[in-house]
Amino acid sequence: ADHLAELYLKVQLIGHRRHWEKTAAAMPSRSEATKKTAEVLPSNKRKKAVISSACAPLFPDDMILEVLLRLPVKSILRFRSVCRSWAAMLPSKDFCSLHMATSKMMPPAPKLLVLSPASTFGSVAVYACSPSSPVDDLLFTFDCARRNSVEMVMPSPCCGLTLLYDAAAPAYYVCNAATRAITRLPPHRVPTYDSSAGLGFDAGTREYKVVRLINGVFGEKETIRCDVCTPGADRWRPATGGVPFKWSQFANSAVHHAAVNKIPPVFANGCLHWLINPSLIIRRPRAAIVSFSVAEETFGCVRSPPFWGPREHLGSLSQSEGEHLVVMDDQLCIVRDLRNGIPHGGTLEIWGLLDYGSGDWSLNHRIDLFGQVKRELADPRVVRVIGNVGNCKLGKKIVIATSKHLVHDKFQKKVYSYDPSRQVLEGILSVTETHTSLMLFVPGSRFSLLEESLALVHKTHEDLAFKNVLKKLRLHLIQRRR
Repeated sequence: ADHLAELYLKVQLIGHRRHWEKTAAAMPSRSEATKKTAEVLPSNKRKKAVISSACAPLFPDDMILEVLLRLPVKSILRFRSVCRSWAAMLPSKDFCSLHMATSKMMPPAPKLLVLSPASTFGSVAVYACSPSSPVDDLLFTFDCARRNSVEMVMPSPCCGLTLLYDAAAPAYYVCNAATRAITRLPPHRVPTYDSSAGLGFDAGTREYKVVRLINGVFGEKETIRCDVCTPGADRWRPATGGVPFKWSQFANSAVHHAAVNKIPPVFANGCLHWLINPSLIIRRPRAAIVSFSVAEETFGCVRSPPFWGPREHLGSLSQSEGEHLVVMDDQLCIVRDLRNGIPHGGTLEIWGLLDYGSGDWSLNHRIDLFGQVKRELADPRVVRVIGNVGNCKLGKKIVIATSKHLVHDKFQKKVYSYDPSRQVLEGILSVTETHTSLMLFVPGSRFSLLEESLALVHKTHEDLAFKNVLKKLRLHLIQRRR
């Protein structure tokens, strides 16, 4: 698609040049023109008509749009300088939404976003890693508190943006790896106990929101708190509805489970979802997941799958085995780790939510551990499904990440793609990481899936100016009513 767009530009320029040559040949020479009176010279309207006809596109606008929608982000950023109309169209929210939808219809091979300590002290390098490329592509670097203190909060991007966290600062970052853009969120309240954060998207306002659930300690007025920050804002604020009392126990369990076992929330269907740990609740809950609507900023729950219960999580306080959430084909899923389970030992099950209202679940995939799959996935302490790539024509693959403790602060991290139809496991990434700050030997992640997107990491100056105009207009109307 990139070569096609460049070919199109060359054809356009050649066509324009030939048109101008014909126009120039048909025009009289300077000596002839001086003999003519001013009335004979073309008027301003005729001049504009000649120029517009020379610059007329050789292809229909619909065809041009289809070509542009299939370009990688890197090319679109360069093509903004082609003409004024493209400079106005390509950064628009409508084009960004269409481009993201088109890119999902033609997904490439698995591509990872990887964090690595940079050569300079106090900075982190962000790389793109792909099985088809033997050399990692350096995207950009940014300053941080310590070289090994930055981690990916979520294993997959939210509509093109990725949430990062620097535990040493502490600070959150939102970045778009495709456009090489990153922004640091304002300072937040340091929790006295556990906390968990996630990145969501409001499709109505087209705004991204970072949501934090914070557990309090015994004796505090609030046992749990929910804060929200929009990239580009100057502060965090409480969620509109807060955390209702009826959801506080579930939310407390979900936050503790996420913090201890490094199980982040996932974003699907307009909501962030946290997994509940039933072993921390006295009565067996009928809900398995706490949900937060990013648009309405209200809480809810998702009914548990048929296998759910406290016995599934007896070891979750000290182990990371059990369940975790993942989004596959825009569907909320629960991964059931049965590598050591009886009688289903040696399998990974992926259950998909069919309907929020009824709470029905279906078993979408069962990965049997045998042969090469068993050698790679049976031994690591942590095995997480982080998403899937591909389509129906090219075939779909499940992306799986593992973590194995080697010695002291060293961990072996690997990422695989699994083909369900052929039952073949292929390696994508293998690195040894250093984690100095550990919570029960479950380290965070320094890689996630990479998604092509033109989404902005914060509001533009035009958006902020328009928002200020609306605010002043509302105040003016209120004063007039008084």
